[in-house]
Parts: sequence; C-alpha cells; structure tokens
Amino acid sequence: MHMSDSVTKQSGAVRIFRIIVGVIAIGLAFLILTEPGLGASTLVLLLSVALLVLGVSRLARGLSHRLFTRTHRVIDIIAGILSIVLGFVVLADPLLGVGTLVFLLAFAAMIYGITTIALGAVAKRLQKWSRAFLIIAGIVSVVFSFVVLDFPALGILTLTVMLAVSFLMSGIESIVSAI
Repeated sequence: MHMSDSVTKQSGAVRIFRIIVGVIAIGLAFLILTEPGLGASTLVLLLSVALLVLGVSRLARGLSHRLFTRTHRVIDIIAGILSIVLGFVVLADPLLGVGTLVFLLAFAAMIYGITTIALGAVAKRLQKWSRAFLIIAGIVSVVFSFVVLDFPALGILTLTVMLAVSFLMSGIESIVSAI
C-alpha cells in the first residue's frame, strides 16, 4: 500500500464523515422547525453549557494565572463562580434561560437599530437613498426589539428559526465542502 493510497482513503473517510454530519445538521434544522420547543430547549442547553464552560475557564485562569495582578485574578475567580452558578440556574429553570435569550435578542436588535440609525444620520458620503435605507432599517430593528419584549413568543420563534437556519447552512456547507 502506497502512502498516497492511505491519504486517499483517509480523505474519502473524512469526506463521508462530513457528508454524514451535513445530513444530520440539515435533519436537525428541519426537526427544530417542526418542533419549536426543541429549538428553545436546544438554545437553553447551549446557553447553560456556554456559561459553564466560560465559568470554569475564568475560574481556572483566576486560580492559576500568575501573570495577572491579584485584583484581576480575584475578578476572574468571582466571574467564573457567577458564570457557573448562572449555568446551573439556567439548567434548573429553562424558562429563565429562554427569557434571558429573548431579552438578549431584543437588546441586540435595539443596539443594532440605534447604531444603524446613527450611521444613516452621519454618513454624509453615502447617497441619500442609502442613508434613508439605513435609517429605516434601524427603525425597523428598534421596533422589532420592542415587539420582542412585548411578545416574547416572537423572540423565541425568531431564535428558533435562527438556530434552524444556522444548522441548515452548516449542513449544506459541510456537504458541499465534502463533494
């Protein structure tokens, strides 16, 4: 067996693996779209895991990193402990996790909207229609943020669709890159 044969077989195995991962990701996307509760649960699980990983990382860095000042290390330790506690709280109370995610979506949409309005207002080099479009897009984003705060179910639906689209695009990319 030549070295190039093993490389070919390995790349073939990797290609098959990527296609399988892509098909699974696309399947998950459609499953999340048909079962929105699964999407919300997945988002809460991802949030809690992210908080736990971040917490452990900050805690470990605070306990072991000797290059930082004592104050910085104490802040890292406190932030790590708080993040770990929040991760477990989100796991214990998924509604709190969903509420947090909806709030973050609304907050992000509001910040994006305000900055887009400001950009449209001050970007004198852009054509008037382009500036107007930015301002209108920013207003729509700010209105969306208030709607999400008033109707959290819309926020959950938005996040679920974003997760499904993310899985779908990731799956397609995985399959296309394997072909």
